[in-house]
Amino acid sequence: MKTGDFNRRISILSPETSTNEEGFTIETWEIVAEVWAAVKTTQGREFYAAAAVQAERKPRFVIRFSKRMKSLLCNDMRNDMRIGYDGRQFEITSVINDNEANVTFTIATEEIGIK
Repeated sequence: MKTGDFNRRISILSPETSTNEEGFTIETWEIVAEVWAAVKTTQGREFYAAAAVQAERKPRFVIRFSKRMKSLLCNDMRNDMRIGYDGRQFEITSVINDNEANVTFTIATEEIGIK
């Protein structure tokens, strides 16, 4: 990939729990890293469920390889990490070290909260 392909800023998010003023536990999403990425959309599809059309969006984010990202995404990643992009959040479904070449990672995701 060319340098110009990495033209979208994404955030790697991790859940943090805290207690609000009323003593209730709340979950927020904290940014643990911000990186430049190439966004690759997959062919969307619609399907019918519960008598309504449902949209399915599963973009892939390609980022440059780094030891920090390898540690964060491959070694330390918990199943609950997310990607923040363009005001939306995406659940990480897999992380692939492309061709095991230590050049790029492809992060497969699924958009959260689409209707």
